[in-house]
Amino acid sequence: MDLLADFESNFDRALLAIGTTTKEQKKNSQTGGEDAAERRGSLEEEENEDIITAAAAEAAATSLYEEMNRSTLNTSMYNSSSSNISNHNRRQSSANNSSLLLSELTEAKSQITHLESLNTSLQTRCTHLEHTHNALFNEHTHTKNTVTNLQLELRMSKMETEHAQRTLREKEAMVSEMQLEINLVTASAVEANKRAAEGYEVAQSVKMDKEYVDGLEAKVVALQDWALASTESKQLMSERCRGLEGRVKELTSMVELLQKKRHGQGNSGEGGGGGDDDGEGMISLEDGTTIDDLIPLKKVGSSASSLASIGGGGGERVLWTKSSSLVVGAGNLGTAFIELGSVQIESYETVTLRWKFDLTRDEEDIYFSILKGICEEKRKQRGADACFRNRHVKGGGGGDVSGAFAVQNACTLVWSNEMSWFRPKTIKWTVEAVAIEWSD
Repeated sequence: MDLLADFESNFDRALLAIGTTTKEQKKNSQTGGEDAAERRGSLEEEENEDIITAAAAEAAATSLYEEMNRSTLNTSMYNSSSSNISNHNRRQSSANNSSLLLSELTEAKSQITHLESLNTSLQTRCTHLEHTHNALFNEHTHTKNTVTNLQLELRMSKMETEHAQRTLREKEAMVSEMQLEINLVTASAVEANKRAAEGYEVAQSVKMDKEYVDGLEAKVVALQDWALASTESKQLMSERCRGLEGRVKELTSMVELLQKKRHGQGNSGEGGGGGDDDGEGMISLEDGTTIDDLIPLKKVGSSASSLASIGGGGGERVLWTKSSSLVVGAGNLGTAFIELGSVQIESYETVTLRWKFDLTRDEEDIYFSILKGICEEKRKQRGADACFRNRHVKGGGGGDVSGAFAVQNACTLVWSNEMSWFRPKTIKWTVEAVAIEWSD
């Protein structure tokens, strides 16, 4: 019985050791977030404990088998010595002991077999753990080497950075010195340029004064020409006004004569002839002036028809009239931009531009052009479509041109004084837009 108690205690100890090892393995398998070094240490400890547990179990099985053999021998000796006491009791106890021992031996063999299977599994696990340990050790070695290389690279990068910073500081110092030298050189150059400019101004003052005087003289000449042109244009306008006044008086007299003639014809038709006529078809006014003194009867009829055309029954009508003046310097171009504007044009009418201009002196001439559209730049003027270009016109010239407003409803008047080297020219111009009826 003592032998069985020892066997049970040893067997329970071995099972507890195996269970503890299994729990620790599960715990270690669940805690997968530990560091690699701690994991390898725990694996080594588990391998050692498994080896110790397997050795303990094997030793316990061996001791149990030996003790069972000894107990069998002791029991047989005890039975032989006590055979003299009581055969009946001896046989009965020996049968019981034999059955117990056989049952215990059977259980021990099954436990030994179980322990051997456990030992085999433990050896397999041990081999697997050794492979795992080797792999982890290799990984640890590789990681350690990688960390060492990274540390070396970090040191090299720090050294290179320090070297670059040192080089940058040296270059900054060199740039500062160069900037200081540049500033000194610039200051000295500015001072030298200032002195040279002062000397140049002093040297050129005489020439500049002479050129200024020449410019003033040219301006005076131009102003004189402009004043002369203004005076002449004023005289021309006065003459035109007097002529128009005389024309108005003539037209008024003709209207009165026509009215009296019609009135006299009416009275003669009622009274059987007679009246204020002298029998030769002449009509006289209250002051004794006859119509022949003003204009012949044929001219009276034509004037009446012209009056009717002015009143709205003729073949043309003036849309607008524009006039201005400008001075074209020597070697320059003078331009004027004319826009048609918002006017009412019928479908049976066409627009014609009527132009006329006077120069300061009637004997002077200039080159005149009419371009279609608004052309402000010289390059655009050279390539623009023109009604006519570089026409040689003397003062007092004029004319009509059609199609001037075909582009942008505008045109450009150009006076060229490029052939003159010294004398400017003053121009007084007038343009009219005339709507003319056309018929098939």
